[in-house]
Amino acid sequence: MKPLILILLAWATSLGAVTTSAPAAGVITRDLPVGITGFSFPLIEPDVLAATGLGGNVATTINSVAVMVIPLSSVQTPQAVLIAGKSYYLEATSGSIEGERFEIDVTSTLLCNAGEVAVNLASTRSTLSTLAAGATNGCTFAIRAHVTLAKFQAMMSPALVGDNVAAVADSVMLYGSGGFTTFYLRADGVTWRRSGSTTDYARLVIAPDQPILVQLRSGAKTITHYGFPRQNDFRVNLPIGTGVAATGFPVDITPAQFGGLANAGLPGQFSWLGNNVQSTADNIMVFDPAKSSFTSYYLRSDGLTWRTAGNANSFSSTTILKPDAFILVKRTNSNPYNFIVKPY
Repeated sequence: MKPLILILLAWATSLGAVTTSAPAAGVITRDLPVGITGFSFPLIEPDVLAATGLGGNVATTINSVAVMVIPLSSVQTPQAVLIAGKSYYLEATSGSIEGERFEIDVTSTLLCNAGEVAVNLASTRSTLSTLAAGATNGCTFAIRAHVTLAKFQAMMSPALVGDNVAAVADSVMLYGSGGFTTFYLRADGVTWRRSGSTTDYARLVIAPDQPILVQLRSGAKTITHYGFPRQNDFRVNLPIGTGVAATGFPVDITPAQFGGLANAGLPGQFSWLGNNVQSTADNIMVFDPAKSSFTSYYLRSDGLTWRTAGNANSFSSTTILKPDAFILVKRTNSNPYNFIVKPY
């Protein structure tokens, strides 16, 4: 299988399996074999709008929907660029809340005053569930479109092949609520379903911190992912138990860069917990398509060393977390403050 290849336009360096040449616009290509392969989307969509927070954010209700309204200063207004029926998020690109992402309520935003954006803090795709008054003032933001199943499908060549029988069709698996849900392409080549549902999931959002497992049955494909390297820190909220994660950047990073250190300036209730018994320790699990299973790395009791079972080598400073990897994290504690600092 060809490794992931990242080509950018003005930034010449080589980082592990990733070759880069610019932080502006870029493209990632990867060959995906028949079977199950993990993939993530570390390049961001072009900014729909760049803006600065202006004044105070206010919690309110619009048409019985609870939202946080954020005034923005920008060349265009959110109302001029957002399209009803599409999904977007607001990402803080600098300031006191850099790296936070907020799910945009498009319907409510279109009803706001010009220059305001309404975000849904209750959404699982928002990285903060509360926002202090004035927290957005002076921060810079970008409105970005989400990746969807339909957008992912358009990245594949040759085209995915659907079937009205889920076990025959090319499909995608997303992890959530303790398990995987499979979405398969129908025979019309347009509609996405999950078993037992007649809903079309073509517009299903794949969040920035949500990798996918791709199951190809119709033959090997190449995925081509266009976008821009993120230029701000990246928030990944980590729940108790097993949760999914992505690194947010188009370069290989280490467990330490991912934040995998005990007592790294966080209150004890949010810390990583190590143990010399793997089943008791916090684990980072990376899907290995060659084995169709996960390789598990566990944090030792020193809170610094990451190992795999039966291997005395430390992986703490090894770039085991690839930009296209499917990653699961098993933790004893939740961590609503896990940030990945921009690694370039």
